Amino acid sequence: MIYRKIDINADAGESFGNYKYGNDEELMKYLTSVNIACGFHAGDPQVMRKSVRLAKKYGVAIGAHPGFPDLMGFGRRNMDVTAEEMRDYIVYQVGALKVFAEAEGIKLHHVGPHGAVAALGRRIPEVAEAFVDAVKEVDPGLILLGRPGLPTYDIARKKGLRVASQVGLDIDYRPDKTAVLQREKKEMPPEEALRRLRKIILEGKVIAVDGSEMDFRVDTLLVHGDTPNAIELCKTIRGELTKIGVEMTSFGNFV
Repeated sequence: MIYRKIDINADAGESFGNYKYGNDEELMKYLTSVNIACGFHAGDPQVMRKSVRLAKKYGVAIGAHPGFPDLMGFGRRNMDVTAEEMRDYIVYQVGALKVFAEAEGIKLHHVGPHGAVAALGRRIPEVAEAFVDAVKEVDPGLILLGRPGLPTYDIARKKGLRVASQVGLDIDYRPDKTAVLQREKKEMPPEEALRRLRKIILEGKVIAVDGSEMDFRVDTLLVHGDTPNAIELCKTIRGELTKIGVEMTSFGNFV
């Protein structure tokens, strides 16, 4: 077995206005950390506060999940933004969630970039650096989620930020360790999620879309909140980790 401790996280707080998205309270029961939307790609101020309170209720570490200002496209459409714009977008969103957390007497724990934001940073290094600088500006004690080899992750390490590596059990990866983005999420069969989980925990590997095996450091296992059977997946994953003997705890306790 490669891992003795691991985190389970999911995206949440994605409802806004009259639109309800997912079942955050049920989801929180199975997590050790959570990525809360900050109002740009999903979420709104009331949902952000409610999400923070739910995380506090269940003892879940709170992270900001900043994205592009694109509610209609759920932040998954590419936007051509400058480094300066990226920095301000991130300061705005992370700063807002940080204050909501502090208003509830808890601290913001981490920042996990939404998919298209991370993808843009991969293509344009100065945008990736602006993202990291924004996180550091809000709070240099925050942990940045990513993967080794991706610009935001590597730049954050160089700039002295703590980092945590995550892999999504409900999405696919290319051989270069980049995620295959989905405009519309589909159900992940629990048996497939368990197969991927065992590969990670027991062998430290992730299987790419071409069938090749990649060595993959993993601090946190991600399930996307908009995956239709996200709650079932999280419950199944927790059960399997318990059976294997892996401790589930926030990655802030071991990175």
